[in-house]
Amino acid sequence: MGDRPLIQLTLSIDGKQIDWSNPNAPVTVAIPYTPTSEELTRPEHITVWYIDGSGRVDSINGQYDPATGTVVFTTTHFSHYAVVYDPVARLAGLDRVETGLRIARAVYPDKISHAVLATANNYPDALAGSVLAYQLGAPLLLVGSSEEDQEKIISYLKSNLKPEGEVYILGGTGVISQSFADKVSTATRTKISRIVGNDRYDTSVKIAEQLKVKTGTAVVLASGENYPDALAVSSIAAHNQLPVLLVQKDRLSAAVSEELTKIKPSKIYIIGLEGAISPAVVNQAAKITGLEAENIIRIGGADRYATSLAIAEHFNLESGTLCLATGKNYPDSLAGSIYAAKYKAPIILTDSSLPAQTAAYLKSQKYSKAVIFGGEAAVGKDIVQQLRQVLNK
Repeated sequence: MGDRPLIQLTLSIDGKQIDWSNPNAPVTVAIPYTPTSEELTRPEHITVWYIDGSGRVDSINGQYDPATGTVVFTTTHFSHYAVVYDPVARLAGLDRVETGLRIARAVYPDKISHAVLATANNYPDALAGSVLAYQLGAPLLLVGSSEEDQEKIISYLKSNLKPEGEVYILGGTGVISQSFADKVSTATRTKISRIVGNDRYDTSVKIAEQLKVKTGTAVVLASGENYPDALAVSSIAAHNQLPVLLVQKDRLSAAVSEELTKIKPSKIYIIGLEGAISPAVVNQAAKITGLEAENIIRIGGADRYATSLAIAEHFNLESGTLCLATGKNYPDSLAGSIYAAKYKAPIILTDSSLPAQTAAYLKSQKYSKAVIFGGEAAVGKDIVQQLRQVLNK
């Protein structure tokens, strides 16, 4: 594989080599590996490729473990493998909770002072939370409803949160219970703060207030009635510290109106076309803030995929990194927004295949790395191959 050694895994019994394959009994393999200094800056791109008999490459979700100096992966058969530094990385776990933890470890490999928690079972409370999490240098962790899922979060916090740290919980006890909050407090001995409003719109205001932005800071308005538009802008809003306020299609809530009055934004970004946020909201925002039409900027496309692309084109971050997540669900991009913000990357939403408009845009840009949030059920292997072609153009 270029300058990468090909590794053949074999199984021997009584000195006799035998073929081994068992789809129902995967084994964990650790291959010693010494990354270059450049690779250590982005170790999530260190992975394992399986090479079949015809030379076809299949990426396996291997992970570099700095504690052991090995790349660890699971397999159901012994064959030919290679450790590679893949320009297309995938951050994924067995489910939305583990995917969030995998992303958290990639963003913050060392101890953290803060963590932001949101429910894994619904999106509204967390949509505006990326900006706060990034300001705090905190991962955005998704909390499941099962005891097993909750123990995973508690274990991570116990191992990674500094004693003087603080945990922020987004949403009320109906979405993340007080008993869970008490368990976190007992396990970590850190302060627990809950940010909650009367509804999703009010909660987005409470989060914005926590940011303590300067007067004149630009503000993002996104639909609170669905998740894609707010997700697509989340990393850019987080990186630039732009409060995200959720709105209904045809009106601003009293809480959002009051927050706009307080912030006195120099610009307002409206995410989505008129089917998501109507002209009535634009007019209401203009009246409250006194902004001229050129300072109220609508960014949107024909669907969620085109809108995410329009956001990337408008802000044109030019970081060399792009992030992709499915547009059909929200958890992966929610957790991934902090990673994308760290690397000044847009989050581009994709369908089961890369839309032609998106592929054309990516080919026109100078991206050298791509990171996929979520497993193959969310973003398939075909898209990985498309991305490799785009990056190697």
